[in-house]
Amino acid sequence: MNWLIGTKADEAKSAGDPLAQMGRGGAVLMHERSGTDMRRRNEENSVRVTNLSEDTREPDLVELFRPFGLVSRVYVAIDQKTGTSRGFGFVNFVNREDAERAINKLNGYGYDNLILRVEWAAPRAN
Repeated sequence: MNWLIGTKADEAKSAGDPLAQMGRGGAVLMHERSGTDMRRRNEENSVRVTNLSEDTREPDLVELFRPFGLVSRVYVAIDQKTGTSRGFGFVNFVNREDAERAINKLNGYGYDNLILRVEWAAPRAN
């Protein structure tokens, strides 16, 4: 699924610890894309997340990453046979600075009894 999530208040938020703000509602689904757009990602604002639990789904990553800024796309790789997470996913931010802040705060963060690895996504091979 593709999500563009946030509010003007979220966009204006720059002070404080985003992890301390988790759990506070207020995010709004602004746009959902389908079809071939789902496979496209903005390479320069894309973050790769690894060491996800098998229960992790896209809404979980939306909730985890939205305190850092507007998220334009979330993808969790799912095993087609088992229906469980394959342990990695991608999060795209509208702004590169928000992505960088998320990497700095969430890399090494304990989530769902695992330690996340969060880094810039490598460009796709053509």
